[in-house]
Amino acid sequence: MKKALALQLIVVASLVRASTESGGILSDNQKAMDVSYYKIDIKVDPYRKIISGVVEITFSLFQKTDQIEIDLKKGYVVSGASINGMSLSFEHQENKILIENPDIGLFSDHVVEIKYSGKPPEASNPPWDGGFTWETSDDGSHWVGVSCQANGAHIWYPCKEHPSDKVRGADIFITVPDPLMAVSNGLLQSVESQKNKWSKWHWKTKYPISTYNINVTIGNFSTIEKTSYLFDKPLLLSYYVLPEAESEGLALLNEAEEHLEFYSSYFGEYPWIDEKFGLVHTPYSGMEHQTINAYGNNYKKTKLGYDFILFHEAGHEWWGNYLSVADWSDMWIHEGFDTYAEAIYVEDKYGPESAQSFIDTRFRGSIKNKFPIVPAAHGTAKHSSGNDVYYKGAFVLHMLRYLIGYEVLKESLKEFLHMPKDLPHNQTSTKEFVSLINENTGKDLNWFFNHYLYKADLPILKMNQKKYKNKVYIDIWWDNDGFKMPLDIVYSAFDGPREKRLDLNNSPKRIVIPEGSTLSLDPDKNILFEVLELN
Repeated sequence: MKKALALQLIVVASLVRASTESGGILSDNQKAMDVSYYKIDIKVDPYRKIISGVVEITFSLFQKTDQIEIDLKKGYVVSGASINGMSLSFEHQENKILIENPDIGLFSDHVVEIKYSGKPPEASNPPWDGGFTWETSDDGSHWVGVSCQANGAHIWYPCKEHPSDKVRGADIFITVPDPLMAVSNGLLQSVESQKNKWSKWHWKTKYPISTYNINVTIGNFSTIEKTSYLFDKPLLLSYYVLPEAESEGLALLNEAEEHLEFYSSYFGEYPWIDEKFGLVHTPYSGMEHQTINAYGNNYKKTKLGYDFILFHEAGHEWWGNYLSVADWSDMWIHEGFDTYAEAIYVEDKYGPESAQSFIDTRFRGSIKNKFPIVPAAHGTAKHSSGNDVYYKGAFVLHMLRYLIGYEVLKESLKEFLHMPKDLPHNQTSTKEFVSLINENTGKDLNWFFNHYLYKADLPILKMNQKKYKNKVYIDIWWDNDGFKMPLDIVYSAFDGPREKRLDLNNSPKRIVIPEGSTLSLDPDKNILFEVLELN
């Protein structure tokens, strides 16, 4: 009896853990399928920790398939599947719903409808290992958060779970018990009373959106709002916050307004100007959810005096939500670019010395160099490089600034955000960024990107020193084939300090310094490299 009970508990546990990963290799069925819209209509029962409802997915096919393949984590009960109103046979295998294809036409819109219910996985370490977070606020009300970037949106609703398929918009209907509020993307369309003191909240976004960015947070929230003006256009700022944290809410929106002004000035208009910049109080630290960023940082400030989580998630509205990658292997474009924006902000507000200290301690001090920033294609959102996708990714942009100049980098970043892309809905890739930089500089910088993005190890600088009479002859060169990063040096001469920039490659470059002088390599700490002294 005890063994049977233990086995039962293991099975239940396996159903409620979010062990899946977003991304990977698309199946042939899903390669042939383009999703264009989601209509999510679910009931969230915080008493029983169950969700149930219907999701309609508008899609088209580019080629014939035997099955229509939809992602939904195993453990849910799927009670029906239909296409264009026709009920069809289906199988729910592992994390896939495989629906019979009734020979629907190509290159035209169809609607697949999935009815389902069940206990969603609970987040073990949100938002990095996601799922539902079931908490209560100080007044005893239910407080529910959802996080799913790493694990995939299919842990809570049926979808085509892959970063390559952004949709043109979504309707999100969430039914919750009164007096709870369900907060989601875009703008609130209506609130309709249901039976037994429940209400259905209808949100709608008309902008392209990734599956993991569709989100809901539930709580007994107060609403704080203000109108900001960015480039003379009005923008609604909304903060949905529990009453126990309401007192600092307006100050948070005021700070958010300052951050949005910074991002807009450097990177262009706020991408969702016709909807809102939203924040919702969550029982986990934070996460970018388009127009409704999760915020749970408890108003903590950095040593410089700003709210890091607020700033970082706001930046994702440009880097990650607007400009998105189609393969999680390129995730550094989301995280590294957004992280480097913080260094630009620190320099802009606190000065170059503060920025240099920030970059050296925050970025360089966090880099591990265990895996490449850009791994092999078909990556997942549980990125192999860990925090290097943030900090080494940001440092790559800092080194690029050293290499090509600040003005070229600044203009290139803004151009990268808004230029036409090969993929729809402003999706991009590392190759597209490298191509832009090569074009804007008129140089082939693949040697730079190939080493810092596609290799884990840092480049090696070789040094060979020989003393002769009262001088030291130093040969310096890069050991890595094709690597040719320039290097600043400082040493003392008879008439004072000397500063030089050496154009280095794989051939030794000789410098001569007085005996007893101290040679400083890369004095401003602009480059990531290792030194190998040969004598």
